[in-house]
Amino acid sequence: MKSLIAMILITMPLISNSVPLIDVNTENKLSETEIEMLSFMREEEKMARDVYISLYDAWQIKVFQNISRAEQQHMDQVKFLMDSYGLSDPVQEPVGVFTNADIQKLYDSLVKRGKTSKIEALRVGGLVEEVDIKDLQQALAATNNPALQTVYTNLMNGSYNHLNAFVRQIESLGETYKAQYLLQYEVDYILNYNVANNAKFKSSLNNGEILSQNDEVTIAVNFEADTNHIGQTAELFIIATWTSIDSKQSVMLVRDEAGNWKIWDGNFNNISAAQAPLELSNQVQTLNVYKGSLPAGRYQLAVGYRLSDGTIIFNGQTVDFSVE
Repeated sequence: MKSLIAMILITMPLISNSVPLIDVNTENKLSETEIEMLSFMREEEKMARDVYISLYDAWQIKVFQNISRAEQQHMDQVKFLMDSYGLSDPVQEPVGVFTNADIQKLYDSLVKRGKTSKIEALRVGGLVEEVDIKDLQQALAATNNPALQTVYTNLMNGSYNHLNAFVRQIESLGETYKAQYLLQYEVDYILNYNVANNAKFKSSLNNGEILSQNDEVTIAVNFEADTNHIGQTAELFIIATWTSIDSKQSVMLVRDEAGNWKIWDGNFNNISAAQAPLELSNQVQTLNVYKGSLPAGRYQLAVGYRLSDGTIIFNGQTVDFSVE
């Protein structure tokens, strides 16, 4: 039997509109994974820019023009890192042309969808930002390089703001926005619970890891509270989403104080605390999540805490793994 311990530190990228100073130490050599991710993010930021340029041309909606300019700044930041490390640039200048075949395919499908109507164009904008957020979460999880972390965090902040901008446009037209790539509670958090904090995130359970139904799994959570919250009382919560391999249907669950997992409707007002309220300290604190075998399926795990004033902090990046 395999014992697996996932130690998680809660994080949420700082919400900011500022462009950080990037201090690059080229003596910190990049891994192949870091190089590949930089190249991918350079083209993905271009993909976002080009989609918005194309949809602005189609509909003349100002938000596309504004955000396309922001995406150019994101491209420039990634390019600065690539130049600093002497890496070749995959970007081709013409709008809508990409080196990465998957990005090319995604761009083509998004522009085609976005040209069907104004509301679909705005929903495409939301989808682009959701995809970008997920990929940036994975990029952050794959690096300890301070310069890369600075740039990826800044790009994440931008995507949070852009997603909010598209949703405001959609709601101004009397429509509602539903998650298209992230989980619904992740999108709800981004839209409603953006709280800056200086906590850190690190998981020893690699995203995408595949386990067996015969594995004895032990999942524990270590968390460090935001320094602004030290001394305050908080309730801890644990959220899990299980997706069936066969039907692809998903169920959202929360764990209560007794260790029971209950179906959750995604409303933070209805979330159960995983243990009795505790005082947040400046020490690493531990929460036991689960021990035992797991049925087959895809799992996404998130943890967080809620202060007495209702402020919610949770790890913006879910821990994703599968059981076969």
